This record gives sequence, structure tokens and C-alpha cells, in this order.
Amino acid sequence: MTFNLALAVHRHNHIHPQTLAISCEDRSLTYAQLARHAANLASRLKNSPGWTNKNGQQPRVGILASKSIDAYIAVLGALWAGAIYVPLGLKLPEERLLTLLSQCELSAIIADPEGTRLLSEKLLQAGPPFICALGRKPPGQSSDGRVTWLDLDSLTANETSDPAHVDAADTAYIIFTSGTTGIPKGVMISTGAARHQIETMTALLGLRESDRVLETFELTFDVSMQNMFCTWEAGASLHVLPASRVMNAIKFARENKLTVWISVPSLVGMLRQVKALSPEALPSLRLTIFGGEQLPKGAVDAWKTAAPASLIYNHYGPTEATVCCLTQLVSDPTPLTPGRDVVPIGTALPGSEAAVLDGAGNPVADNVSGELAIAGVQLAIGYLNVPELTAARFPIFAGKRWYLTGDRALRDTAGTFHHLGRIDNQIKVLGHRVELEEIDAHLRVVADVDMAGAVAWPSVNGAAQGLVAFVGAATIDEAQLIQALKKRLPRYMVPSRIFPLETMPLNANGKVDRKALQQLLDKRAE
Repeated sequence: MTFNLALAVHRHNHIHPQTLAISCEDRSLTYAQLARHAANLASRLKNSPGWTNKNGQQPRVGILASKSIDAYIAVLGALWAGAIYVPLGLKLPEERLLTLLSQCELSAIIADPEGTRLLSEKLLQAGPPFICALGRKPPGQSSDGRVTWLDLDSLTANETSDPAHVDAADTAYIIFTSGTTGIPKGVMISTGAARHQIETMTALLGLRESDRVLETFELTFDVSMQNMFCTWEAGASLHVLPASRVMNAIKFARENKLTVWISVPSLVGMLRQVKALSPEALPSLRLTIFGGEQLPKGAVDAWKTAAPASLIYNHYGPTEATVCCLTQLVSDPTPLTPGRDVVPIGTALPGSEAAVLDGAGNPVADNVSGELAIAGVQLAIGYLNVPELTAARFPIFAGKRWYLTGDRALRDTAGTFHHLGRIDNQIKVLGHRVELEEIDAHLRVVADVDMAGAVAWPSVNGAAQGLVAFVGAATIDEAQLIQALKKRLPRYMVPSRIFPLETMPLNANGKVDRKALQQLLDKRAE
């Protein structure tokens, strides 16, 4: 038996080949077309130089693409060939991409047209033997022997090959998250964990062939894996929202007659700000899934008015537990975490288990806060090349393997879990997971200082709305520092303001006191 995630597309290619599988911008593909493109790309990958890594391990394919038809073909083609796919964000600076390449030992890189423009001389030199640019080579494009152009539309249609055999224990994908040392962490998810999540979520939501599903996430968000493969598991169609149309998402949903909406709650806030969320604006929606950050009551109230026929789910799950492991169906009246005006994260999905633990790994009583821990079949294999971190974050308690989320939570007497914020300095900013220490590490370098501290500010109901940083210096060139950080970090990790402090506040452990920095910002805002 093979667990290959590409099997759903292969199956629907035989069941209803002419059904729409994906639509993005001005391109659409049926299941037959998507399967043929993926199989052709897989064949090219398997015959490329350096396909088998030195130790005979699964090949890894970097995907330098996102939110384009070619991006989804690239993911599917890599999986079809039996490889691990590794999303490489298009918004990442060159230095960070080079860091990822040094960690991954890729066998190939697949780029869409936008990703191809990022292939600098340094990236080409650091890259694997096979670098494939999907599409037709633009007129006037210089011929570089290190890049292979592949126009899948021009290839002769052949009988679609079967996806490669993949075992449940094999890795399906590696998603990089922020790391405390300034080096991103690669989270390795097994094919078995991903398949369990896909089957569980498809059943929970009752997805069906007639559904038309919204995709708002980049490939570097693990939610994109769920959206792709749950949609294709049901034989439905995926409709990718272009970045240029985010503020017109309601119009996009109406034009495409979407039935399933999946996004971070902050998108609702933005749509409310531009007054796009009018009553009954989305009459065709039957399902709404929010996740990635806390879900405020105000967003729920506005959504219930705009999409009155839609069920609403609040999903919770770290990357290390394969997208989503707890869920809360939003009933009427809206369930809320006491004193916080946000929706609870609910209860564990089948195959997953949640517990609130104290510092020694012992369960605490109901209504007592502690660290949220997750167990079950969806736990990650671990972190790429960091066994000591894997052992620390995935400990064994009472004979069972857990993942310590770093989230503070409590379980009420009804068995519902409530998210209370971060225990450590890992936060979420508009859905992006960020390690504050990583920002500090880069800020110390670019500012040439010994002390720096980034804080989440402002914060609403425990959810970060932005970032502000301080450096231990009498004076700084703020604009120059921000520009330097933009070359090293993704935009969402770059503070909006950086302030100099000649004397940085320290806590009892001699570390930068972030609470004192937040209080300083609060006083300045008064």
C-alpha cells in the first residue's frame, strides 16, 4: 500500500477527468490536465542529475513558487516522484534562501516565473544539479545552462504514470519556521501524518465534489497542504486568491461562487476596515474555517452577518502537529474564552490528544493554566538536522510522545481547551509564527550592539498586531536598520519601529526585560 499524497489527483483523473481541479488567475486545470502535468514533471525529476541523494534517502525538491498554477503542479510533481517538497518563500531575502539551501541538500529546485527571477548567481551556485523553471522561456532571456526550462503545456500527452510508492513513515514535506538562534527550523512531517490529517479533516468538514474552496495561504504556510489535498481528496476545486486581490476577496468569492472559505481571522478585520463585509455578502458559503491566530468575537459576529448560511470552525494546530489538531465549531451564542472575547480552540480531533501540563510534564487540573501539549499520529518526525531540539520539544511522558507547543492554555470542566497566549517569546503576527529571539539575533548584527529586544506591540486580546524593537545604543539610524533587516528577514518579521535605549531594562536572569519594553510603549501611547 502506498500513502503518496498525490493519489487523490490520480484517482479523480480516472473517475471524472474533466472536472475542474484548480483555478488561479487566468489559468484553470481539470483533474486530467493536473495529473498529466504532475506525472510529466515527476518523470523529468526522476531522470534529472543528482536525483538520489548521497545516502540513498528520499530526494528533496525545493519549490521556489507560490500561489500560481505552476506552484501547485510543482508540489504535486515532487510528491508524484516520491520526493519531499520544501517550500521556499518568494518573499525571503537572498541570504535566508541561501541558509535554507545549506540545510536541505536538495536534489532539485522547481521555480515558477516569479521564482525564476529570484535565481541569482549565488543561489544558482548554491543550488542542486537540477534547477527547473516552469513555463516558456521569455523572449530575450539569456540562456543559462544551469536552468532547464520546461513548458508542460507543450509536452505530448502520454498515459499518466502512477505516483511513486511512498510509505507512511516517509517524509512528505518540510516547512521552515522561525528559530531562536537566527537559523530557521525545518519541521519534517511524515506522509502518514499528512494523510491522516487530510482524511480526518475531509470527513469532519463533509467536503464534497461540488465544493469550491478558497486558497489564501502561501505554500510556506502548512495550511496550504491541507487546503490542496483535502480539496482534491473530495474531488472538489481549489480557487487561489491572488495577492493583488486580497482586499477584494469578497468579490472574488462571489465571482467564483465559493462554498468553502479558509483564512486567518485578520483577513476579516481588513475586510471590515475597507467596508467590504456587508450583510449577506456571501450567500453561497456553507463552510468557513479560521485558523492561524486567535479568533475574536467581533470577527465572528461580522462573519455570521455576511455569510448567514455558513458553519464556522475555529482551528488550532502548530506546524509540528500537521496543520490542525483541535477544533471548535462556533455555535449560537458564540462560545468564548472567559475574559478574553475570543473563541476557544475546542477539543482534539480523532487521532490527536491534547493536555495541559505543568513544568514537570504532569497534567494540571481543569481551569488551571499550563503548557498545551499534543500527542498522536500527526506529530512531526522532528526538526531537520537538530536532534537535540527534537528531543527537547518532543519528550516522552508516561511512555507517550508529546509535542510541547509553548502555548499557555487551560481546559475547562466541559473538556474545552482555551488558548491563553505564548509561554515563551514565540508569537504569531497576523498568522505568521515568529521567534522574537530570531529578530534580536539579526538586529544585534545589523546594529552592531550587544543588546536588542523585539516585542509584540500593539496586542489585542493576546494577539500581536505588529512588532517594535529596541537596541542598546544612544542613537541609531532607524531607517538604515529597518532596511538592513529587510535584506535578512521576511517582511512580517521586520519591526515597524526601532528605538534606541542607552540603558536596556533587564530581568532577574540578566536578559532583556520585554515586559518593561512593552510598558514603555504603552506609556508612550498614552
